[in-house]
Amino acid sequence: MRHFTFVLECTLLIIAGSASAQAQDPAAWTGVWQGLLDGQPSVTLTLAEDSGELAGTVVLNIISREGGQPHVIGLEPHVLVRPHVENNKLSFELRRIDKSSEPMNFTVVRSSDDKARIHCLNCGVEAPIVDLVRAH
Repeated sequence: MRHFTFVLECTLLIIAGSASAQAQDPAAWTGVWQGLLDGQPSVTLTLAEDSGELAGTVVLNIISREGGQPHVIGLEPHVLVRPHVENNKLSFELRRIDKSSEPMNFTVVRSSDDKARIHCLNCGVEAPIVDLVRAH
C-alpha cells in the first residue's frame, strides 16, 4: 500500500510539473485572443514568438452605452511592453495614448489552452475583467 501511495504521489508531481512547464512556455500563448464586453468586441490580443521571445499587440475597443445599446466608438492599438510569462499568467504594460501618466499594467490569466481573462490592474475600480477566447 505504501508503494502504491508513493508511486501515485510521484505521478501527480510529474503531471503537475509538466502542466506548469507547458503553461510557462511562451509558445503556448501564441495566437489571436478575442474578448467581448456587453456583446461587443472589446479586446484583441495578438501574440507571436517570431523573434524567439513572446511579443505582440493589443487593440482595446472603446465601448459606449449612450443611446441605450452598447456600441464600439473607437479603438486604441498598442504594442505590448515587457511581456512576461509566469505559470498561467502573462503580464505586460501598455503605454497610454496620451503618454501623460504611468503605463497601464495588464495581466492575462489562462484557465485552459483556449480561454483566459484579461484585466488592467491600475485602470481604476471600474476596469472590466474580460473573458478571452483564442481564435482558430
